[in-house]
Amino acid sequence: MSPTSITNTVPSLPNPNFETFDGKDFPRWRGKMKFFLRRLKLAYVLEKLCPEAPSSEVATDEATLIKEQIDKWQDDDYLCKNYILGGMSNKYYDQYYNKCKFAKEIWDTLKAIHLAEEASSKKFLISNYMEFKMVDDKSITKQVQEFQLLANKMAISEIALDENFHVGAIVSKRPPSWKEYRSKLLHKKEDLTLEQLLQHL
Repeated sequence: MSPTSITNTVPSLPNPNFETFDGKDFPRWRGKMKFFLRRLKLAYVLEKLCPEAPSSEVATDEATLIKEQIDKWQDDDYLCKNYILGGMSNKYYDQYYNKCKFAKEIWDTLKAIHLAEEASSKKFLISNYMEFKMVDDKSITKQVQEFQLLANKMAISEIALDENFHVGAIVSKRPPSWKEYRSKLLHKKEDLTLEQLLQHL
């Protein structure tokens, strides 16, 4: 079956509100798209290359089987590629339509670009978290809220952050005027939860 003969039987995307990829939240979009492609039994073309054409030395029955596998892979790749493109904004559709011949090319290119960006973003969040400092001329409560916002962003980005470590970080980042109180909290035998610490503000 050729690609042109299957266009009339192509099912639509999961639902009319399927989130189109516009350059943001790639991991979430990728997960939804991969799930959809797996349901249609098309995701394998993102991992396996097209089978090689049989040589003249291969037995007729085996050659016929390989050709059937090639035809199936090509049809599935055509569908998979167009589902991925159909799940993109017009900007990204136009960018990848002629640039990539196969679905795997599109998928691997997207992963290489956007997962690298995600990794860079995570490093940026971690750097901001580690370098955050509290000062005396601003409300401690507001500064702790700002710091907590950084921690929340890290959690959303799936960066593991132990609560005891986070509590210790909040205590250690208190400004110089809190030195005595900070020392008292750091030397407490029992661990403070984040909720308990916030009650001490």
